[in-house]
Amino acid sequence: MNNQQLATEVLKEIGGKANIESVTHCVTRLRFVLHDTGIPNKETIASLDGVISVVEQGGQYQIVLGNRVNDVYEAVLQQVGELKEDNTREKTKKSLFDQFTTTISGIFTPALGAMAASGTIKGILTILSVAGILSETSGTYIVLYALSNAFFYFMPILLGASAANYFKLNSYVGMLIGASLIYPTLLPYATEGSLTFLAIPVNMMDYTSSVFPAIIAVWVASKINGFVQNWPLKDLRFMVQPLIVLLVSVPLALLVVGPIISNLSSLMAALVNNVYHFSPVLGGLVIGGPWILMVMFGLHWAFIPIFLNNMAMQGFDPVMGLLLANQMAMAGAVVAVGLRTKNDKTKALAYSTGLTTLIGVSEPALYGVLLPYKRPLIAAVIGGSLGGVIAGFTQTVQYSFGGSGLLGIPLIINPAGIDGGFYGGIASQAVGLVAAFLITYLWGIVEPEKREAVNSKESVDTKINFQEVVQGEVVPLTEVPDKVFSEGLMGQGKAVKPQSNTFYAPFDGMVTALFPTKHAIGLTSDQGVELLIHIGVDTVELEGKHFTTLVEANQAIKKGQPLIKADLAAIQAEGYATITPVVVTNASAFEKIMNEKESLIVAN
Repeated sequence: MNNQQLATEVLKEIGGKANIESVTHCVTRLRFVLHDTGIPNKETIASLDGVISVVEQGGQYQIVLGNRVNDVYEAVLQQVGELKEDNTREKTKKSLFDQFTTTISGIFTPALGAMAASGTIKGILTILSVAGILSETSGTYIVLYALSNAFFYFMPILLGASAANYFKLNSYVGMLIGASLIYPTLLPYATEGSLTFLAIPVNMMDYTSSVFPAIIAVWVASKINGFVQNWPLKDLRFMVQPLIVLLVSVPLALLVVGPIISNLSSLMAALVNNVYHFSPVLGGLVIGGPWILMVMFGLHWAFIPIFLNNMAMQGFDPVMGLLLANQMAMAGAVVAVGLRTKNDKTKALAYSTGLTTLIGVSEPALYGVLLPYKRPLIAAVIGGSLGGVIAGFTQTVQYSFGGSGLLGIPLIINPAGIDGGFYGGIASQAVGLVAAFLITYLWGIVEPEKREAVNSKESVDTKINFQEVVQGEVVPLTEVPDKVFSEGLMGQGKAVKPQSNTFYAPFDGMVTALFPTKHAIGLTSDQGVELLIHIGVDTVELEGKHFTTLVEANQAIKKGQPLIKADLAAIQAEGYATITPVVVTNASAFEKIMNEKESLIVAN
């Protein structure tokens, strides 16, 4: 299945464009926010060729694709086009925690690639500096250091843009808010403390490299923007709207939002650090391995701002040092699966994902190998915890945010010189890898039961009961006063003289055509049967009058789902016949079409 085909199948299964609120992607996953999460069938999507796994977490419907994700994402965008917010649909209710994780992931996901690249460059520079290969006073070092540190220093600006996109605010307004927080003229007042605004003292802080203040300030700005948007300023809105938003949101951020959020961030970081300082060994045991599960359930997003906050305040993060081993533990476990399994496909998947896990991309291994086999997942958790104990004992910390696995090694080098924490980090990774490998290999694996994927075009007969389309009298097509239908030019089928105003789907499938005049609808079943339901004769002339559509184009449908409501009495009063042809438009694609009294059987 090529990328376009996979994108088509995924869109079909999740309910089409109409069910998508937003779509993004990370290194390995398509991340959908859906209006109705009850529409997709997780097992069906997971069985598609090219899909590794399906995960629901943090308010997102995530489809794990591995290295194909970029190409499939582009194919999805080509097919759905621009996504517009639909305020008429009832949104799925989410818990506060789901809303929080959805927001954090939505803001950080677009920035993770640049963030990881910056951290990796920073780590490499540290190695070159410690090894004496590159002097910190050299021009090369200075340029590369500026490149590696720019992301973190100007974090409020970059997150301001990302948050603005997420909260549907102009991205330049978001960047301006972030830039205002770190404007050079204001920074000295973070230590002097003598700044006032309209005679109100400003508790100015150093917001460089901060996370939450810019995000919250942009969120507040988006609310102000929504309020101002309703004012009668249409002719001046281009200038006046951002003017009001900035004049209110930036002072509010400096006076209220920034200090409150920064203090809360410091409190959260202190709580996490207290666990570490109480017992680094216990912290490694508790966090090192189970971190894998936290990632799986989307619980890790809340920690990213804490990591960054620790680095901004202390110059390092102690918790990330405890996590060094979990990537290596997963790699060891999946390689052991590759050696134990007799399934060639699983063997190839295990070896390839084991390699990518070593350099920090672990989701294909987690969802493609560890989770289905279960025992290797347990082994990876144990290995990660054992490695975490070593890291805690040697007090390994991480000095930069960037890659993981082997790429995380440069990040644990102390800028002052290699210390015991560095060697402890290496040892923790080795222990995690070896322990998980041995546990998996010696414990063995239990091959998961294979469920044959259901092919949407497999040889399953489709029965179309015309009374299930609409209640009424079923008659031959020859009774339709339109030769296009009566002579079978549109395809085989029957007609119904409807006695009910509501028309329903006779099978599971998708809405593939919905005419603007609402008088006709095209459906495609899961077995590939294309069905046209044409309500009345010449009713196109009504231009949608007396018709109400209950579904949208490209929307997934279930058998018995209402499609269209038509005021039959009003249509007849306008002089139009309401007899409704129901025809299979691609009958030639099937082996046999069998006509029964009130139904049609399409045989593959």
